[in-house]
Amino acid sequence: MVVRRQSNPTGLASILLQHGVTWLYWIATAVIVIGVLRGQTSIASYFSLMKSKGVLEATVDGLRAENARLSDEITRIRESKSYARKVLREKYHVTEDGEKIIYYAD
Repeated sequence: MVVRRQSNPTGLASILLQHGVTWLYWIATAVIVIGVLRGQTSIASYFSLMKSKGVLEATVDGLRAENARLSDEITRIRESKSYARKVLREKYHVTEDGEKIIYYAD
């Protein structure tokens, strides 16, 4: 029968072997907590970025809706000459020969 003898490390090596995982855990936790509270990845900046993300997503959704509306209007203008004339008259105030536009002040 072979008996292996384990040597007992002394000093710092003994502490690291016995409590190394615990020490590593607490040091890592402290570094993360300090970084979260003070650094560029703080909790406040996280919530600020999440709020900005919501605003940007709402803006993108609005722009997509406007893009779809404009695409529909372009299609309608291309397909209908009467609608194109209507848009020119109402939106861009284009008049026919001898026609005048009168504005009334309220």
